[in-house]
Amino acid sequence: MATILHGVSGFTALDLRGRLRHGFDRILAWREGRRERMRVLREMSRLEDRDLRDLGLSRFDIEAIASGRFKR
Repeated sequence: MATILHGVSGFTALDLRGRLRHGFDRILAWREGRRERMRVLREMSRLEDRDLRDLGLSRFDIEAIASGRFKR
């Protein structure tokens, strides 16, 4: 049984460590992106309606801007 697993697997602790590091890096990047999105939402929510109108925006546009989906 050990021979079969050894021949098929070829999976090492180094592979596992690399995959875990990659997953961890992705989680950190997601958290940083979320943090930036929340910062933009807070900052834009503080703008008055008149300021938004001057920029050609409305309150409905804030979420799209924060998530990077806004298009003119």
